[in-house]
Amino acid sequence: MSRKNIVYLLTFIILLAVAGWLYTSRSKGTTLDRKVEYNFTIRDTANVDKIIIEDKSPAKVILSRSTNGWMVNGEFKARKDAIEVLLETLHRMEMRNFIPEKLQQTVIKRLSVFGKEVQVFKNGKLFKTFYVGTNSQDEMATYMMIKGAAAPYAVHIPGFNGFLSTRFFTDDNLWRSRDLISMNPVNIKEVKMYYPDSVDASFKISIFNSDSLFITRLNDNRIVKNVNMVNTRLFLSAFRNLKYEGAIVPTDPIWQRRDSLLASIPAFRLEVKDVDGKVTAVSGYRIKGSILPVEEDEEEAEYDPDRMHGFINDERMVLLQFYGLKNVLKSLSYFTNS
Repeated sequence: MSRKNIVYLLTFIILLAVAGWLYTSRSKGTTLDRKVEYNFTIRDTANVDKIIIEDKSPAKVILSRSTNGWMVNGEFKARKDAIEVLLETLHRMEMRNFIPEKLQQTVIKRLSVFGKEVQVFKNGKLFKTFYVGTNSQDEMATYMMIKGAAAPYAVHIPGFNGFLSTRFFTDDNLWRSRDLISMNPVNIKEVKMYYPDSVDASFKISIFNSDSLFITRLNDNRIVKNVNMVNTRLFLSAFRNLKYEGAIVPTDPIWQRRDSLLASIPAFRLEVKDVDGKVTAVSGYRIKGSILPVEEDEEEAEYDPDRMHGFINDERMVLLQFYGLKNVLKSLSYFTNS
């Protein structure tokens, strides 16, 4: 073989090697891009400091981490359990399977109509945006698509039998903490409990300092003697963590009766004033005839023995539980030694 042919052969081999390297590099780049398209998992959720969820209604909720915990729309404390579920979902969810090409356009169309946009921020910067759509036919996965991706995917949490779409909701009422009253007893200045159908049981506790308080009977404004201080302090400590069962929203049937309820006489009205003069008021209204008798020989209950409708500051409508209020629904006699 001549020297010229050898040069041609070496040149051909080099060009072939370069072409192979370019093809391999391009293939690796394509694979990486494809992996990014279905990489829904966010491992380090400890660095997530804001999540924005928006739907087509339109409705939008902003969840942000603060020094006092997570907040809803920068104004209200968020439900700790709901935030934990959302962060766990971001941490564990992953692609279950690719969607057949013939179904992709249908899924994308549904995403555009029913989908929710989720923006996840880490350390103050937008980290990932994805869309949450409808559920798969077997309801064991949810169709999702990362912004900028070429296709949607079926996403699930390994080991969890169910879909994920309901974890990304936009109703800020459902995100808000279920604290009815959350107050340290040392910050309480006054508590007033009024029972319209039992005025003799109504009372007011006025607090001057940790060692000085008195209780007034609201029926005649007389100061109570022989106060049971143990029961009184147990009563005041209950306001550290007083919660309601759930929020009542416009889609609930009872919402249509909120004005008539507010105009009616409550079963009780509780007012708690803090040292700064801020008053939190809670009113409870009995639920009529919603409970059937347990035994055949029992009469149907006139009122629900477990729950009441309620209002916080005559504005926010909630569902109350007698069990959750058992430590504060006390009568005047509870505070006396006689």
